[in-house]
Amino acid sequence: MPTKKIVLQEAINCKADWVIIDRQLRKDLKFYLKHIPCKVALIQDSLSVEPLRLSNSTNTDVIEQKFSYSVSKPVEVPLDEQDNASADQFVVSCGSDFDSTSSIEVYRTFPNHHKSSDVPVLCSGCGITTALYIKESMRFRYSEIQAATSDFSKEQLLGEGGYGHVYRGRLKDGQVIAAKVRKEASRQGDNEFRSEVYVLSFARHRNIIMLLGYCNIENHNILVYEYICNKSLYWHLFSKSGDVLEWHKRRAIAIGTAKGLRFLHEECRGCPIVHRDLRPSNILLTHDFIPMIGDFGLAKWKTGNDAIHTRVVGTLGYLAPEYVESGIVSVRTDVYAYGVVLLQLISGRKIIDNKRQGEFLLQWAEPLIEKLALHQLIDPRIGEVDDNTYELYNMARTAYMCVRRSPEMRPSMGEVVRLLEGESGYIQGLAEQFVPHYAQR
Repeated sequence: MPTKKIVLQEAINCKADWVIIDRQLRKDLKFYLKHIPCKVALIQDSLSVEPLRLSNSTNTDVIEQKFSYSVSKPVEVPLDEQDNASADQFVVSCGSDFDSTSSIEVYRTFPNHHKSSDVPVLCSGCGITTALYIKESMRFRYSEIQAATSDFSKEQLLGEGGYGHVYRGRLKDGQVIAAKVRKEASRQGDNEFRSEVYVLSFARHRNIIMLLGYCNIENHNILVYEYICNKSLYWHLFSKSGDVLEWHKRRAIAIGTAKGLRFLHEECRGCPIVHRDLRPSNILLTHDFIPMIGDFGLAKWKTGNDAIHTRVVGTLGYLAPEYVESGIVSVRTDVYAYGVVLLQLISGRKIIDNKRQGEFLLQWAEPLIEKLALHQLIDPRIGEVDDNTYELYNMARTAYMCVRRSPEMRPSMGEVVRLLEGESGYIQGLAEQFVPHYAQR
């Protein structure tokens, strides 16, 4: 029998109060709403549950809004289409069950708390709101982004990197954006553009920067993100003009970043996503010091159990040994980079310390952790952390585990979160597994 008929039969037989539709079954959503005689909800890509019908009847007064969704296979991003998509048309990557040229109509409900007056606040410090969980990544007209950024004026320029320029802007609906404009046409640039659109269309999480949409017309490749207002972790750690990050903020940033990576590795729809370029410059902060992982141009979607072999790209100092030596990419590649970032959060040091004759961070930090000389490890700018010694101990030990040379000896990001949050029994067991000498001490 078709799956949808089995679902309907079981719902009727057990007199269900609720039927919650998994994401893989939403292609038959209209059928369920028409025939299932009870309350219906849908699991979103964010793993949140959205009620679609709140009464035990197929006749409902629930608020619905109809959108036309273009459906394509995940590996295809329509870069060669003209920039003529309407404002209400969204591009969604779906599984291989769908034909690449088909289109479907999906009904989405907007609960009361999603009304414009109650849009979630991304940053309480500056009042910027977020579009999280409200709409999928969409295709923008070039003219929309041009108007939002005052024709890409110098006054709106946020920065420039290897990819191109990043501009601040504001859409007509009030959404503040950061528009990343590709510097020049190249095959590598196109690949990174496709990768970022593809990966971030699946990634909806509190600690991952949200891709609102993109624009591709002629030689213009533009990615449109929600604007993250408080610079990068790199700026807060190493800029002379910034205030020193307090210990509790550093720990919160460490845990938030770990949860973002855990989502990519273990909870994201489909298969694990390997970021491949995690570093302080790619972790953006709000004024509430909530970390957002960004820049997914080098990310890889890992399908199956086989190792990914690829050319080595990324930033020296954050690259795992097996990646540098053999081009092998796995989720443990990100774990290694995260361990380096964790050491930087603790110590406030760059990868190479030019003040100390080019001393490498790992060469300096690992012996201190092994001797438990944590007072020498902590950033001297934040002073003593006597009241938080246990938190410092957990962070240092976690970092030590993450940067093990053997990938098998590194914890998963789920284990990292549990370590940092201080689950005592779990910590002892994992410490014995990964770092035996801790148990002896």
